[in-house]
Amino acid sequence: MHSYKSISLIILVAMMMGGCASTTVKTTQHAPAIQSSTPFAEAELLDIGVDMFNPGITAQSAEEEGVFLQVRNAEARFFPVKIVETLQGTGNWGVVRVIPGKQSEMDVWIDGEILKSDGEVLELKITVSDSSGKRWYSKDYKGIASKYAYDSSIRSLNEEPFQGVYNDIANDLIRYRERLEPNEIYTIRKITELKFARTFSPEAFSDHIETDRRGNYIIKRLPAENDPTLERINRIRQRDNMFVDTMQDYYVSFEEDMEQPYREWRRMSYEETMSLRQLRSEANARLVGGALAVIGGILAQGSSSTTARTAGIVGIGAGAYAVKEGLDRREEAKIHVQAIEELGTSLNAELEPRTIELDNDTVTLTGTVYEQYEQWKAILRDIYMTETGQTEQLITN
Repeated sequence: MHSYKSISLIILVAMMMGGCASTTVKTTQHAPAIQSSTPFAEAELLDIGVDMFNPGITAQSAEEEGVFLQVRNAEARFFPVKIVETLQGTGNWGVVRVIPGKQSEMDVWIDGEILKSDGEVLELKITVSDSSGKRWYSKDYKGIASKYAYDSSIRSLNEEPFQGVYNDIANDLIRYRERLEPNEIYTIRKITELKFARTFSPEAFSDHIETDRRGNYIIKRLPAENDPTLERINRIRQRDNMFVDTMQDYYVSFEEDMEQPYREWRRMSYEETMSLRQLRSEANARLVGGALAVIGGILAQGSSSTTARTAGIVGIGAGAYAVKEGLDRREEAKIHVQAIEELGTSLNAELEPRTIELDNDTVTLTGTVYEQYEQWKAILRDIYMTETGQTEQLITN
């Protein structure tokens, strides 16, 4: 026979579980992006390219995980711009640009994959390598937004909820750079130049660099000073740099256009995430607590104590109600999931292709960013072939 105290304890615990609540992060602090302790000479400044990020999901996995593919694809363009802005603000580097598909040559490359992004948590996997192919490092970064991050009455309109993540990336990058010797910097920059030259004149520069057993580029020999072919190609490279700069205007415009709807999506997504977490927590607590209350009530019916049996009847009724309330909250949670899906659809409508002015021509940026950049590569090839009188098809790396 079960004791009255044991039965009462079961019912009491069950009732307490029904009132459990989740907690949220109230404040977040992050380290600022730092400047190098020793300023670099211009010849030692490395140029950085940031590729479009891997969204981290496919259409199928997005559906299975409840992630919105259209939003994640937009974020894969948005986060690189934020990292570029952060790196530019440090003054530690040469030019820092977003370049889709690595379709130009840069000294350092940043690749990223979005592991999680829901307005509350941002997780990125960042991989850094140089033009020789040597990987500097690969690291996961995580940021958690505070409950005040999307409160317009408290938060500055220019404040990014996950700026701390971008700052951490910038700080790790400069710490690695500071460990490099001047000869390593020279080699990286020269390999970048020779790889670009080989793209346009493979017959002249194919034997200047080669790959070692690890697949990394090494310099086999240097071109002669004032090499006319290299000088011509360097002029082509200047035009390429100008186009890359022009493309940055597109990315900045894209970021500005996306900022407001994306901020609103993240705010609402954050609220929905918090609501879902609380609803699921309360629903589970009520389901488990209700079940315990019912069990305690049933056990109480076998007690010799009239008081215990009465408490058991109350427990059965309360437990049944708690179970029903838990199921109702799960249904309410489904409504929040639907609301997030509608937000993702509305955000996707804001992200339409643009057109930009390039010299005297208007270039329509349609399709993916990779397809848009291919348009410029074709133009650049035509320019070089016209200047050199070539008619054969150029090859690319």
